[in-house]
Amino acid sequence: MSSYNTFALFYDDLTQNVDYEVRSDYISDFFCRLGVESGKILDLACGTGSVSVCLHNKGYDVTGIDLSSDMLTIADSKSNGKIKLIQGDMTDFCTNECYDGCVCSLDSINHLVSIEDVKKCFKCVKNALKTNGVFVFDVNTIYKHNHILGDNSFVFDEEDYFLSWDNENVGDNSVRILLDFFVFNGTSYDRYSEEFYEKAYSIDEIVSALDGFEIIDIFDDLTFDKPKDDSERLYFVCKKER
Repeated sequence: MSSYNTFALFYDDLTQNVDYEVRSDYISDFFCRLGVESGKILDLACGTGSVSVCLHNKGYDVTGIDLSSDMLTIADSKSNGKIKLIQGDMTDFCTNECYDGCVCSLDSINHLVSIEDVKKCFKCVKNALKTNGVFVFDVNTIYKHNHILGDNSFVFDEEDYFLSWDNENVGDNSVRILLDFFVFNGTSYDRYSEEFYEKAYSIDEIVSALDGFEIIDIFDDLTFDKPKDDSERLYFVCKKER
């Protein structure tokens, strides 16, 4: 079992605190307000497909894209094959279809560790959308990276595994994340390790990367409030201009 396969296997367990129905209601409300009450939706960096399934249940024709084949396998099982799934890099993908909307949720943009990669991602999204297509995405904020994630550690002690989650603030609004899984194999524990980085960007940086999009608004997480100094997650609501 690869380390990322392990992360995929336990991802849903580790995100039990995320109410996907509430987030999907929030996201679909933006789609509806901007005229996308039905149609084709692209779920970028869809992971194990929880948001994809929720949007499908709302009547959207959903396609999910993710780099991890392990995540996509779980997403396919979760959706009973009702969602089209594509393995692809969020900074370098193209689609044969044009979509009415795109969503990228749960700080997937933060996994792009340079503003150039963010620009590449947004360009791919623009190319995948119809004119006036709606793009809704969230990001973790600089405040969250420096004050919440920072140099903190977390421990998950579950029945079949133990997880040590260590964050290291490496500067430039970036956090190094180290995961050590200890998975029970029936008699002892096997260790699997995963390491990746997340980077936070200022609102101005993100706005400058959204070439070809009209920014409808920016909101504090799951609200219609303007961003605050201590906002931990922001939602951007955009429309493709051309």
